[in-house]
Amino acid sequence: MHEKARIACLSCHTAAIIVQQQLDRRVWAKEVDKMVRWGAQMEPSDREAMIEYFAQNFPSRADTPPDVPLAAGPGVEKVRAACLTCHGAGVIAAQQIERRGWSRVVEQMTRWGAKVPAVDRAAILDYLAAHYGPQAKESKNEAKPH
Repeated sequence: MHEKARIACLSCHTAAIIVQQQLDRRVWAKEVDKMVRWGAQMEPSDREAMIEYFAQNFPSRADTPPDVPLAAGPGVEKVRAACLTCHGAGVIAAQQIERRGWSRVVEQMTRWGAKVPAVDRAAILDYLAAHYGPQAKESKNEAKPH
């Protein structure tokens, strides 16, 4: 399956994109289906084996929460539309990075095909920084009884 994955995937992007994904099986299935829609050459009979290959070789990080709901707030629907078509909210929740870092992530995801309208970018960054930045994690820790 390694060779089939190489042929199907690396004609459009580098292996680094695959390695950094760290998705669970369900999200790898969505990713494989999306890539086929975008033109990846793969036999339909190889779909399940390809998903299993990615799930086994590039699994979700142990510290990435499973599907979690996005925090409520202004911009949540824009984030849902831009981000959750490719991965679950657990990947977002695990990041805990400052706004500048989120800006780099959004730029990278846009290069990889995320639909981030320019008009929505500031609202998305405001939302991510407010709910999934370092200060949000500290606030959650302070709220827990000791």
